[in-house]
Amino acid sequence: MMFSLNTNSIRDVINRRGARSLSPQDLPRYASENLGLHAINFTTDLLKGMDPSSITKIRDEGDRCGCACLMLEQSDPLPIGDPNDKKALEAIDRMKRVVKAAGLLGCNAVSVKIKAQDSDQTFERAAKSMKRVLESADDAEMNVLIAPAPGLTEDPERLTELVKAIGGFRIGTMPDFETAVASGDPVAYLKKLTPYASVVNASTLAFEIVEPAAERDDDTAPTGLDELAAELEGMMDAPPPEHVGFDLNAVVGAIVAVGFDGNIALDYRGEGDGTLGVLHAREAIEAAIDIAKES
Repeated sequence: MMFSLNTNSIRDVINRRGARSLSPQDLPRYASENLGLHAINFTTDLLKGMDPSSITKIRDEGDRCGCACLMLEQSDPLPIGDPNDKKALEAIDRMKRVVKAAGLLGCNAVSVKIKAQDSDQTFERAAKSMKRVLESADDAEMNVLIAPAPGLTEDPERLTELVKAIGGFRIGTMPDFETAVASGDPVAYLKKLTPYASVVNASTLAFEIVEPAAERDDDTAPTGLDELAAELEGMMDAPPPEHVGFDLNAVVGAIVAVGFDGNIALDYRGEGDGTLGVLHAREAIEAAIDIAKES
């Protein structure tokens, strides 16, 4: 498995003003230098108003700093399969443009949420519309991932049925931790969707730092190199941050159980410093992966 940054995690950084502000072209280097990540997933709202040459500069900067753009996420749900033909055609056209922009970024995947009520009619129309999107994706050698959303794709079995109805090896899913928890049975939810996923969106909410079980009294500070080395080793063995909001070990264990070996997109949604939240998320998820593999 590899880790990537979902740019939603660092909105506090993106929204800076003045001398500390960052442009979209700066984000791959920020992810590399501040988070130690070598992959990044953009959202389409960050590309608003950009011409093709500006989008290509993001890819070039990622190449220079060793942080590749892997996926472009359509920010807003689209009415793919809408009974209104005009709305459905506009959604298809929008996704074709997203595929083109993702190609300029150097991505290998795009993701979309489908805005539609669940009915047999919308199911058939959505499958037909997505097949048209896949025609463009095939030409661009791009994978298309459907992220769960209320309505048609809310139920994991319904979503996997839709993926099968669309057909082709470039169509898949993009499960999300928080959405899985909201389903009431996150483990079963993720086990159904993850086999069809090349990206799992690892959304997290908040973290608490766990203090070591035994702490040294202040008056017993190290007096030599051996003691200092022992203290540093103890710091490295400190427990990982503890996730607050849902059982992170359980949801990570679910994707490990089905053999997921793709891209884990770190999507910190909590308050405070997004950069620190991403760092905590990676540490906690790495620990959860180790626990799952040992069990």
